[in-house]
Amino acid sequence: MENAAPPCYTHSRPMSRKTPAFLGAVLLLASMLAGCAPKYAAYTSANGDFRCLAPWRWKVITDHEGTHYADTTFIGPFDPNFYLGAPSLSVRWYRDYASHRLADGSLEMYSGPDDYIRQTLRNVYGPKSQLAQPMDEVLVSGLRATHFVVLSAAPAPAGARWGVLTDPHTGKRFIPQKHAYVVVPVPDGFYVLIYPATDPGYAKHLAQFNTLVNTFFLVKDGPAGQTMASGSGFSDAHAGSAQ
Repeated sequence: MENAAPPCYTHSRPMSRKTPAFLGAVLLLASMLAGCAPKYAAYTSANGDFRCLAPWRWKVITDHEGTHYADTTFIGPFDPNFYLGAPSLSVRWYRDYASHRLADGSLEMYSGPDDYIRQTLRNVYGPKSQLAQPMDEVLVSGLRATHFVVLSAAPAPAGARWGVLTDPHTGKRFIPQKHAYVVVPVPDGFYVLIYPATDPGYAKHLAQFNTLVNTFFLVKDGPAGQTMASGSGFSDAHAGSAQ
């Protein structure tokens, strides 16, 4: 179980290679039936806008700002390969053209999913970052979404211990970030599924991120939005609450 299963997204129009439409579902089912596969629990968001399979017994933290921003973060057990020793998966909701105040007091606002991707690559990671692979289009809850993985070396804060490496040439400590994103557009805004890993730890919980993406099912267009048309993702038979 040291290495997670390979990505199993259902690609709608992959830019790097062709994948049969059913391959994502087949690989997901195979990984869940395997004897050493991670365990999952059905989860319904606090606002009832999405459902998914979440990693078994991972801690859930939710946050929201009115109806224009919401965040659900699943935090896993201690792992020294991750920053702060905490592997995590997040689902965020952004309403188009609505501002959200960050922890440092600054504001963020996006006109839509493409603007979010541009600002994230430019402002969060900077010009020295790079994509681990070409951006892909994937199907999430029956909708076309954008998947990308960013590689970036972020300066380590003083006192940071876990998920930190030291550059042998400069002696500077840094966080070898390898962050995966899936951005899902909906009529009134967009959802972002995030796996903020490190390069050494990325494979360890990739299977959990793949499962989150493949079972993510939108019930509503945002936390306070209208009910969505039936998608092709997580079926009603799996609905329930996390255990």
